[in-house]
Amino acid sequence: MKTNLLSLIAIFIVAIGYSQTFTDNFISYTVTSATTVEVADYDDVNGSPTVVIPASVSYNSTNYSVTSIKFLAFQNSTITSVDIPDSVTIIGVGAFSGSTLNTVSIGDSVVTIEGSAFLNCSLTNVTIPDSVTSIGNYAFQNNSLVNLFLGNSVATIGNWAFTSNQLTALTIPNSVTTIGDFTFQGNPLACIISEATVPPAITTSTTSGMDTFNTNRSNIDLSIPTGTASTYAAETWTGFNSVTEGLAGTFTIDNITYQINPTPNNEVTVIDYNTAGGTVVNIPAMVSSACTSFSVTTIGDYAFQNKGLTSVTLPDSVLIIRENGFFNNSIATVTIPDSVTQISDGAFANNSLTSVVIGNNVTSIGEYAFRFNSIASLTIPDSVLNIEELAFDSNVITNLDLGNGVQTIGNLAFRFNPGLQSVTIPASVTSIGEGAFATPTLTEVIALGATPPSIITSGTTTDTFSTDRSNIHLYIPSGTMGAYVTNSGALWTGFNPVTEGALGISDFELDNDIKVVSTLNQIEIKHSESIQLQGFNIYGMSGAKVMEGNKNTFTTEVLSKGIYIIELNFDKGRMAKKFVK
Repeated sequence: MKTNLLSLIAIFIVAIGYSQTFTDNFISYTVTSATTVEVADYDDVNGSPTVVIPASVSYNSTNYSVTSIKFLAFQNSTITSVDIPDSVTIIGVGAFSGSTLNTVSIGDSVVTIEGSAFLNCSLTNVTIPDSVTSIGNYAFQNNSLVNLFLGNSVATIGNWAFTSNQLTALTIPNSVTTIGDFTFQGNPLACIISEATVPPAITTSTTSGMDTFNTNRSNIDLSIPTGTASTYAAETWTGFNSVTEGLAGTFTIDNITYQINPTPNNEVTVIDYNTAGGTVVNIPAMVSSACTSFSVTTIGDYAFQNKGLTSVTLPDSVLIIRENGFFNNSIATVTIPDSVTQISDGAFANNSLTSVVIGNNVTSIGEYAFRFNSIASLTIPDSVLNIEELAFDSNVITNLDLGNGVQTIGNLAFRFNPGLQSVTIPASVTSIGEGAFATPTLTEVIALGATPPSIITSGTTTDTFSTDRSNIHLYIPSGTMGAYVTNSGALWTGFNPVTEGALGISDFELDNDIKVVSTLNQIEIKHSESIQLQGFNIYGMSGAKVMEGNKNTFTTEVLSKGIYIIELNFDKGRMAKKFVK
């Protein structure tokens, strides 16, 4: 009898111990075991509106782990922010309901968020950690959520859990098995990504209004895993505006049709254009479909061919312009952004181009890429290695600046450019194709290489320059007459006259270090600090000196319009470049 009495007293004492409460830093705790407590209340009158719940708390020489937040603990409080520690596993019913909470950090050990936990708050962004497996009914109803990140362990989402928020996009992880009635109603959802290979059970209803998403799903795009369309349809995931499997296929935005690239999966190729969009096209750098943002990296084959375009703007996301991308339009000017590395065959052929700016990372210009236009002045950047055949055939180029990286110039590349009188061949060029500069107005060729290009066509109807070179003045570097003209097998014969060591001569490899920038009435000579300009001489096409000086920037107002050669003398050598006033 005495033993039983002692046992009952012990149980009573333990019960009293576990139910006792205490307050620390305005937070009230209830002891739930010998080592754990739950948050029971908060003094929001005296406490801060920003609450950091500790992972552990000490009372009467005992250290307790904070493992839960009791039901209604912060209900209707004036707190604005709460940090829930990793020690907490349960957020109880209505724990923060009706509070002024707008920011919450949920610890990585929370397993359960019970019903109405954050009902009627002011949250805008919520991240559910991977530890959470269930979200109760009404848990986040009637907030202001614009961003929601569901952890990869969530299995069940209760009725009304996220009703009446501002979510436009939603990703449902593969772990989710059940989504309740009305769960996402009252949100302006535009796209849903479901990562589950087995479709979560949902409610579909157009009559009772209990639909998980919206009774009218026609404004929502759905993205699902590859090969799951039939199983999703069988589980009543129907009525959506579009259903995309595995980020593949095509979509159209603002009359431009995009193909999702297989690799990487967040890039697209423009493949078509509906002329209902007009003659002026601004291609965006980014587009979004099925809750995914895609970078526009490629203009596909024939994408804008024969579309009547007068203007196009290319974004700096584009890397490649493929074959006939803008063939046969009426585009007058175009700027190729620095992002582009390849301009493919026929890309801008048969347009009305008078001006083209080629970006500084283009390495290849394809066959007939700019054929049949009206380009008058052209600068090829140093990045370009290859200019393919017919690339600029049949234009009106009078001012041509070939970059210092060009290695090969294809057949007929600059043929039929009436008015082209002078061509400067950079030292980098190794091969020039048949008829590349076959235009009857050519009177001057300046070759900058100490070693002549090894491949040119001479003395035939397909001569690189002209079937009759006798009216073309050739300028070559000092000491190269044999290599260019007189040695057995030399290919640069027939020019008249040939001038060695004057105008256009490069005594040293400075081409990649010097830029001559000519504007309306000024010239600026740019170079690295490793060399010093000692002086310059400017010659007219007749060879007469018309100006001299030693400044890097100077006016050219006294010069008439025309083509000139500027001879630059540096402390480490000399060179010449052509410019147009």
